[in-house]
Amino acid sequence: MLSGRLSMLALAIVFLLLGCQQTSRIDQQAEAAAIRALSRQWQAAVDARDLDACLEFYAPDAIEMQPNAPAIVGVPAIRAWFETGLLQPGISNFFEPDTIEVAASGDLAYDRGTYRFSMETPAGRVEDVGKYLMIWKKIGGEWKVVVDISNSDSPLPE
Repeated sequence: MLSGRLSMLALAIVFLLLGCQQTSRIDQQAEAAAIRALSRQWQAAVDARDLDACLEFYAPDAIEMQPNAPAIVGVPAIRAWFETGLLQPGISNFFEPDTIEVAASGDLAYDRGTYRFSMETPAGRVEDVGKYLMIWKKIGGEWKVVVDISNSDSPLPE
């Protein structure tokens, strides 16, 4: 009988301890709103042609995957890529998220959207419209892009 009471007491303590554990609940909508705000800040940095501000959105080992080019790995390589594009006169680049989904864990998210890019060439103004997908990761409490891929809606030239 004593062992039965001890078993019941032990079971009650286990349930009490389990009930006291706090589970961390992630506010996925708030995290998605934070990423949307970061996207607006990034667009402002692009518009201002502020290269250092643009690079702040990337994780150190981020991968940039642009059409018709090898993957660009790491912030130094992404900087070099931006220097040949973003800072050139006559270039315009606008992007906007359509969907932002945050994992229940709160440490990964994806941002799917559209872009409009245009530039002056010797043959005149060229415009490209397409879509992108960014994977964001929470690093040190901050959202950073770890993968950025985009591709055109235009058909391949014949």
